[in-house]
Amino acid sequence: MENATTNSSCEEEQKQDEHASAPQTQEAGGWRSVYYIIGNESFEKLASMSLISNLTMYLLTRYNLSAIFVVNVVQIWNGSSNVASIIGAFISDTYLGRFRTLLFGSIASLLVSKSIITSMSQLPG
Repeated sequence: MENATTNSSCEEEQKQDEHASAPQTQEAGGWRSVYYIIGNESFEKLASMSLISNLTMYLLTRYNLSAIFVVNVVQIWNGSSNVASIIGAFISDTYLGRFRTLLFGSIASLLVSKSIITSMSQLPG
């Protein structure tokens, strides 16, 4: 009986030594990720609100649109932005993966912004 007790205590000590000598690996995520996410969302919201105020003033002063029409344009912009991010997340998670989505999104953003700048430069005035 005593022999069985010493064997089990030796096994427990070996397990404790294995756990103590095992290297501690840092888990992904945690508070470091939370700080990044909060900072990223804060700056995204700041950019979005700045874009909305600039778009409103531009449409009211340069294009002389009515206030009701400008509100509709801004709300369509907000809705399109929110829906596009949900669609992009679905496509990324389902079909492409994280890195291909970033690559294709960056290329599409570059092409769209270049085409908008080119078309705006062709407008008179």
